[in-house]
Amino acid sequence: MTFFTSATFILTKNPLYLRYRNMLSPDLLGRIFRKPIIQHILNEHILKLNNLLRLSAFVLVSCMMSPTAVQAQDIHFSQYYNSPMTTNPALTGIFRGDIRVYGVVRSQWDEASTSYRTVHLAADGKIFNPKNTKGFFSVGGQIFRDEAGDSDLGMTSLAANGSYTRALDRENFVSFGLNVAIAQRKFNVDNLTWNNQYSGDSHNPNLNSKENFDNSSRIFPDFGAGINWHGKKMKSRSTMDVGAAFFHLASPRQNFYDGDEAKLPMRISLYILPTVQISDKADLVFNANAQLQDTYTELLGGGAFRYYLNTRKTQEVALQLGGAFRFNKTGDAFVVGAEFHYHYMIVGFTYDVNVSKFQEATNRNGGPELTVRYTIHKVRPLKYRKLCPLL
Repeated sequence: MTFFTSATFILTKNPLYLRYRNMLSPDLLGRIFRKPIIQHILNEHILKLNNLLRLSAFVLVSCMMSPTAVQAQDIHFSQYYNSPMTTNPALTGIFRGDIRVYGVVRSQWDEASTSYRTVHLAADGKIFNPKNTKGFFSVGGQIFRDEAGDSDLGMTSLAANGSYTRALDRENFVSFGLNVAIAQRKFNVDNLTWNNQYSGDSHNPNLNSKENFDNSSRIFPDFGAGINWHGKKMKSRSTMDVGAAFFHLASPRQNFYDGDEAKLPMRISLYILPTVQISDKADLVFNANAQLQDTYTELLGGGAFRYYLNTRKTQEVALQLGGAFRFNKTGDAFVVGAEFHYHYMIVGFTYDVNVSKFQEATNRNGGPELTVRYTIHKVRPLKYRKLCPLL
């Protein structure tokens, strides 16, 4: 198997791609869907196209062309690539280093009456066995809290992730991951008002609402699984991840009363994340994601330009600017973002600008999102470095 670094076949309409397509061979676009070869943007070597990648990308593109309306039912981030364990449990441990800690804070639709607030904290790490030179296990834990509206209707989830990564060769790795969680769905009636509490034109909270809320909380188990392919070009910063994940496998019941039937539909997450080094100090970073849940679909795709101010090992400093679009037939939001890379820390910020019909309620304001990630690198004996040296 040979490493494949460009997502050109699904990004031909991306503005960043159009800007750099003159760096590709002239006849590439005419041949790209017929022959399994592609021109590497950096060194123009002809590489074999991995059949698994082609299939994954085809599925992803098909999902992105779906006419289903954009309306997410589950937790979602504009920087989903900086929240890997909510994207796919198979991404647990897929990073260069030993331990990774990160957090995400997101606020959405603050100008509307039903704003959303999300906090996510996570950590994961590798478990090396020097006797196993072909693979390694990884474990992780995460917690998130998502709430909205005057009733603070929200979900709190505490989850454990586990994955196994197998080296196919020195440039290709396949991971399988599992997610096990305990979740709580609840709401608060203290800030709600009811018709029976109005006396004339005034509201009296001391009046009996005549509403019965004996059960305002529901706790349930939750499960997920996924697969990821990771490629890393030798002596280059170029990488790619392609994967699929399935959350809420058992479609758990989240209703508050036994007589109700409110199951949490399974969520499917499909993505492709290529990074292409184009010079000693510059990379192109692309991302595309489709999340499918029951009749709802969320589609997100974009790109960024990353420039390195310092490329010394363990002392890297880089700035990244880019954007994305969350869309369906009519569009949902533009996403503008920036990242700052300093040694083993990454700080990312994005802002959603709403362009859908809901903009009348949001005044085109979408939501700010902040991510912070830090990676710990341990000094290990040489025998450990023989195992997957690129991860």
